[in-house]
Amino acid sequence: ALATLMFSGACASASLTIFFMWDVNLCGAYSRLACRQFALSVTLAFMTWLLQAASSFSGFWLLVSFF
Repeated sequence: ALATLMFSGACASASLTIFFMWDVNLCGAYSRLACRQFALSVTLAFMTWLLQAASSFSGFWLLVSFF
């Protein structure tokens, strides 16, 4: 359940970052915004989700292997 919530949060952040950076071009209009940091945080959110999903899968596999 936690992996699903993390994935939905990462996808929502990615969609907003893409909307602000390319669709609206808000980063070009307002140079004071830290758009590179937004993109970096989205990348790190997806990496965190991948690690958490791998951990959940390995825990599930370990649980199943006992039975």
